[in-house]
Amino acid sequence: MASEKIRLFINGFGRIGRCAARILMNDPRFELVGINDIYSFEQMQMLFRYDSVYGTLPHEVSLQGERMIVAGQPVTLCRESDPGKLMLEKIGVDVVLECSGYFLTLPSCQPFLQQGAKRVVVSTPPRDEMPVYIRGVNDSRYAAEPVISASSCSANAIVPVFSIIEDAFGIESAMLSMYHSYTSYQRLLDTKHYSQDTRRARSATQNIIPLQSSAAGATAYFFPHLRDKLYAKSIRIPLDAVTFYDLTIRTGSDVTQTGIRAALHEAVSQRYRDILALSHEPKVSSDYIADPHSAVIDLPLCSVQERDLIRICAWQDNEYGYASRLVDMAAVAAER
Repeated sequence: MASEKIRLFINGFGRIGRCAARILMNDPRFELVGINDIYSFEQMQMLFRYDSVYGTLPHEVSLQGERMIVAGQPVTLCRESDPGKLMLEKIGVDVVLECSGYFLTLPSCQPFLQQGAKRVVVSTPPRDEMPVYIRGVNDSRYAAEPVISASSCSANAIVPVFSIIEDAFGIESAMLSMYHSYTSYQRLLDTKHYSQDTRRARSATQNIIPLQSSAAGATAYFFPHLRDKLYAKSIRIPLDAVTFYDLTIRTGSDVTQTGIRAALHEAVSQRYRDILALSHEPKVSSDYIADPHSAVIDLPLCSVQERDLIRICAWQDNEYGYASRLVDMAAVAAER
């Protein structure tokens, strides 16, 4: 891109958008130049500066009309539901992070490009043929498409682990259990919900709630031969941060505990350096809040159940870890 820093605009200033903005504050590759959402600027400023999970932002944040001043730098604020009304060319935008959850197709993202953005990175799996890239897995094959998806938080945790096992031993089938922190799409108290999954209508803070999961489909995008051999369930737990993944994988060849650990160590130290991590300690969920990795593999919980049946467990801050990869993909898109 033309500018020295990548000029980034966030559309949708919810949990992921605000996490991404926090990460940008400490990343010299980027300049946050604009934010769009439909709630008040006053709430944007307060929710960005103060967060119940991640604490107070270590920067001054104030409002000056339609600008938020963050650490002395001005950020243009917008309140537009129609991206066709955003004047991105006037702001000078290299990459839009689409974090609203509403623009999930190639046609729906075209207005961002028409208004002056050079690239769009969508923070959820798409609903059409939009290309999907996951950092460390296939981002080296990015072909300069103007609109791409960074898939989901769960796929960013699972797919790199699957890639390691597939490359080393092959995968015949798998079951994925995700003990997932609750999200804003659930209810704090029992009340009506517009999802077809009525369990979402129950209190997220008082219940363990099994839900339908799209993780199997998002994972099968990268492993088409497993499309009918993957099963995933998401079990929402009454915590506001961090997800625990329990993966049971039947391999295509015999494996040993030593062989699994060697494959994980090699991949994490090389191809997935700074993307995955390994933990040898008996940590718990709160230890992984604001961890920037896509997943941290819990080695004491990994085991071989039979000669070709393995269990791999991993942790992820499903907001902060995913937002870290989203920002990474924005850099990949900007550099091509």
